[in-house]
Amino acid sequence: MDKLDKSIVDVMCKNVKFDRRLVGVLGAEEEAHALVRVRNPLHLGMLERNFDVTSIYPFIRSVGIRCTLRDAIRLERMQEVEYVSAQGRVFTLDEPSPRDVSSNEEQFKMRNASLFGLSDDLDGSGVTMCVMDTGVSPHSDLSIPRERIVHFVDMINEEKEPYDDNGHGTFVAGVACGNGMLSGGKIIGVAPRANIVGIKVIGSSGESGAFKIIDGMQWLFDNFRQYGIKVVCMSFGAEPLSYADPLKLGADMLARSGLIVIAASGNSGENSLKSPAISSEVIAVGAVNRDDSVASFTSRGEYMGVMRPDVFADGVDVKGLSAGGTYSTMSGTSVSAPYVAGACCLLCQKYKNISPIQAKNAIINSTSYVDGNRVFRLSGRMTS
Repeated sequence: MDKLDKSIVDVMCKNVKFDRRLVGVLGAEEEAHALVRVRNPLHLGMLERNFDVTSIYPFIRSVGIRCTLRDAIRLERMQEVEYVSAQGRVFTLDEPSPRDVSSNEEQFKMRNASLFGLSDDLDGSGVTMCVMDTGVSPHSDLSIPRERIVHFVDMINEEKEPYDDNGHGTFVAGVACGNGMLSGGKIIGVAPRANIVGIKVIGSSGESGAFKIIDGMQWLFDNFRQYGIKVVCMSFGAEPLSYADPLKLGADMLARSGLIVIAASGNSGENSLKSPAISSEVIAVGAVNRDDSVASFTSRGEYMGVMRPDVFADGVDVKGLSAGGTYSTMSGTSVSAPYVAGACCLLCQKYKNISPIQAKNAIINSTSYVDGNRVFRLSGRMTS
């Protein structure tokens, strides 16, 4: 770039309307994918007419565009534009090297009959949970004796039938909703009769772009009532923006529309919270070991003056479903989030009209303080 262009880049770096990461990309490349958020949804049409729009996200008043430096200069001068950000990278939040396990290993159940102080008849029946992830494979524990993957949407490869070319999403679904069919009930999820809607927003590598995640969020926002979805689990994360973070905005809108949103806090240790778990509207979940000590990898810290995550749950060497049809173990806040999501399915079964804030309060009020951290386990009485 010539000196004039560099001076323009310097000016944009000082403009609070622009994500510094986008400015950095435009300083090195001719074009970048950008998310443009407007102050009024009526302005979305104006952007469509004047820019190379690739995606439209009415639920967060935003569009995705192919942005050149010339486009950035025009956007900087438009009062209708609230914020312009780069497309961030999003990752699954599992720790590496899951191992296969036999269904005959020692019994491990994610549920506990004393939840809510009631009998074991709470099983998620009549509740549908959405898993936004790498997909969901029709494992025996999800598809026998009846098919509980009731709908599948693929934002990556546009396939029609459910699949998981990574395995992460299937494991997540199993922690929340596996019924233990293959293991004879030895490895069973929290809500073993809940239905699942899978939205594949992450590819086989376990990595995705923010636009694909928002594509999935927009579909969910538009369709959750049609499919009766009550709970959504997001076991992924991205580095948060200081302002107008798109994943946070999307999670906020889903929660405000009535969905109970559970998000993994991240696997990067202290002071490294990931988005969308930074949202105060979601239930942000970190991981603990079996002795209730916080797992060292768990992302935790302060965001906007509030310490997060909201709760901690089992997330180390947890047994669950393998997309290959057997079982494996996994660690990470990716595992902890569906543990809580499954509990929220049980809440929805008992309290048909429970709101997201009521569900969040019920989970938080059912935790035990361990070394100053709220640890959630499926025992004792849950209040709502």
